Amino acid sequence: MIEVSHLNKTYGAKQVLTDISFTAENGLVTGFVGPNGAGKSTTMRLIAALEKPDSGTATVDGAPFAESKTPAAVLGVYLGGDYLPNNMTGSAYLSYVCRVDGVPQTEVPNLLDTVGLSGAGGNKIISYSLGMRQRIGLAAALAGNPSTLMLDEPVNGLDPMGVQWIRDVVREQAAQGKAVLLSSHLLSELELVADKVVMLNSGRIVKQGMMSELASEAGGKRTLLKTSNDQRIANLLLNQGNSARLTAGGVLVDEVAPDVLARFVIINGLALYRLEEKHESLEELFFEAAAQTEVVNHA
Repeated sequence: MIEVSHLNKTYGAKQVLTDISFTAENGLVTGFVGPNGAGKSTTMRLIAALEKPDSGTATVDGAPFAESKTPAAVLGVYLGGDYLPNNMTGSAYLSYVCRVDGVPQTEVPNLLDTVGLSGAGGNKIISYSLGMRQRIGLAAALAGNPSTLMLDEPVNGLDPMGVQWIRDVVREQAAQGKAVLLSSHLLSELELVADKVVMLNSGRIVKQGMMSELASEAGGKRTLLKTSNDQRIANLLLNQGNSARLTAGGVLVDEVAPDVLARFVIINGLALYRLEEKHESLEELFFEAAAQTEVVNHA
């Protein structure tokens, strides 16, 4: 289990993380989503004790990872292909990882087989495709059979078969009772595998929760109105206690039936040009939460 509490981090004068708090529980896949530069990788590096926070804490199974006596059994980490030794073969690299982790060398063939690289272990990593590099990095993360797995953008650049394979591995690890923290800048991808989502933007958490809860929230009914006076109809709706806001396309109204809205527009002497039911996606939910956070931060 990963527990992050009030993490803050600056690089020089730049604040890259602000008050980050979340948990990644055992048996669940926690999706860590946000655009490039949002702070996902920095957070993961702090969890893995590769850097120190300015303030706040990050623990794995109840203790800072740097204090773990059996690190490979506690946290398996993949932070991208840039950390792989290009001039070693896949087998030699996993042999080194096993030696460092205190894992028998006999596990190397099993690890290669687990990630589908049995026939490529003798090849140098520099010759691997992006997908193969992702796989060998995941094999290294799995070497110590850790109770927690943390993967940074593991599906980047993969073909559809590779993406499906990563999904299957991640779900299998969570089914074994492990905590999995999986980062991505693609919310649509995490929707297919995550049980829980933490949304990050500009170094701040803008929303988090169980995927089922967020999907239910995103699925709320909304109607888009376009009238002869959008500002007036929005004000009238707000005065009656409805949720209504102006957008570039008209007025978005929550949880009011379209036929009721149509009558309301006509009764108030306005022309109705457009009436469209909309269902908010998780991506729209993220952008809305991010925009609201930016307004609060600016204020």
